[in-house]
Amino acid sequence: MASFKNNAQLQRVSELQMSSQSRNLRIDNIKAVLIFLVVFGHLIELHITGDHFLRSVWIFIYSFHMPMFALVSGMLSKASLDDRQSNQLVKNIVIPLFVFEVLYESIELLLKGSLSVYSALFAPYWMLWYLMSLLCWRLMLPIFARLQFPVVMALGVSLVASYSESSGYFLSIARTLTFFPFFLLGWKFGPTIFDRTKKRLLLISLPVVAIAIIASFLLKSDFDYRWLYGSYSLSRLGMANLTGTLYQIAQYVLSGVIGLACLHLLSRKNWGLAQIGQRSIYVFLWHGLALIVLQETGVLKAIFTLDKALTSLAAFSVSALIVWLAAHPWCEALTQRLLLKPMSWLLIKQFDGSKIKPSKEVTTDTKAAPAEP
Repeated sequence: MASFKNNAQLQRVSELQMSSQSRNLRIDNIKAVLIFLVVFGHLIELHITGDHFLRSVWIFIYSFHMPMFALVSGMLSKASLDDRQSNQLVKNIVIPLFVFEVLYESIELLLKGSLSVYSALFAPYWMLWYLMSLLCWRLMLPIFARLQFPVVMALGVSLVASYSESSGYFLSIARTLTFFPFFLLGWKFGPTIFDRTKKRLLLISLPVVAIAIIASFLLKSDFDYRWLYGSYSLSRLGMANLTGTLYQIAQYVLSGVIGLACLHLLSRKNWGLAQIGQRSIYVFLWHGLALIVLQETGVLKAIFTLDKALTSLAAFSVSALIVWLAAHPWCEALTQRLLLKPMSWLLIKQFDGSKIKPSKEVTTDTKAAPAEP
């Protein structure tokens, strides 16, 4: 009996040690799955009206994937903002945003003879809104962290701002405010929330996800999925009233419950996708170009003229291929060497790193967060 207890204790210690060592692996696996959902969602987005299956899958994905990306980004952020972290924000957010904004607008100019509609709205190009929002979240975090109830305050600001016609695509203000509560919630949770998994959470998470999937397939065809973007005011949605606000609150609750249930299920196993998760920023930055190439070459059109089952399979496979290529170490190396490092050298003030006091906290992973429409 004593031997059995000792073995059990040793096993428990081993599990705790593995939990500590694999904490980032859990987060990276989650990021990998979320970035795949981003790519897959963007690939099928313009072709969901005539395909009930893909439309239902798309609605399920959009019900939680961006709120959870914001939440994971918050988990990896700190409320302090010293010199070293400020430098990292410029390097990991501002520089990629600037470089790829110029790149994508140049591609638009070459293909269509004019800049994109986003430039006319003073908005980041397509999926690059997330970098703009992430920068704002990181800058606002030190302020909101000093409030008594930061998540509630951010939620209140978001609900009030949704009545304003001034928000929207402009500088990604609407989405910044809409998803900020999830970012703050992730910060409150911290990266250790998935260290210990409990069986009762599994028993809750499985039916929650199952019900969410079924509900996505049962939604009426006239469901206004603009609610899922987070970029429309209540006036544009035709519900600038108390009912609209209640809808928003319900959406926050559902997105949080579904998203956390999905993340809990993903955190229970090492899916072998950590390397992709660690380089999810490159998938985020390059998948837009991949989709543009597929669109211009007619590949996307060909995919969506196939039989419905083959269309779904092809869309899934192409999305997986894009993720794999963009997350490859060669892609990371080329992106850094040819684009990001030269621009960092040009824009970031050069200084003596020895003068910066080392932070006592773990360095924030500001690369945690890719994209959406």
